[in-house]
Amino acid sequence: MFEPATDAARIRAEYGREELRAMEVYFDVVTALHASGLHPYIETRGGLAICAYTPGGSLLVVASHDALPLRRATLSGWHITHVPEDTHCPPWRCRVYDTTPVDPDRDPPGDLDLAAAVDAVAAHLTACPHTAEGVDR
Repeated sequence: MFEPATDAARIRAEYGREELRAMEVYFDVVTALHASGLHPYIETRGGLAICAYTPGGSLLVVASHDALPLRRATLSGWHITHVPEDTHCPPWRCRVYDTTPVDPDRDPPGDLDLAAAVDAVAAHLTACPHTAEGVDR
């Protein structure tokens, strides 16, 4: 049986120094996702991201252009996707929210309002056909 809280706790128990530093930098994001009923954790394999298990077992991935910067001051916007599992080539991927600038070298940073991002996540999970049909695993 899938237990997202247990899986997230297991991942958190395996944190190394880099994950703990990232948790300090993005604690507000982790807290906001947890408060909305998700089970977030820090992911550092392949680049820094915040992942969160949905109640059905799929994942939300919070990143920026490629990965979240460890220096929060350089964050240019949120890029949030919804995927069935943590793989390189998931069978489906939904773009949930994206405020990253098209050209980060020339365009100003995108909106970093965390409440708007969490609201977009909640709206997406309510409307997404992958979760609505119970096929988000």
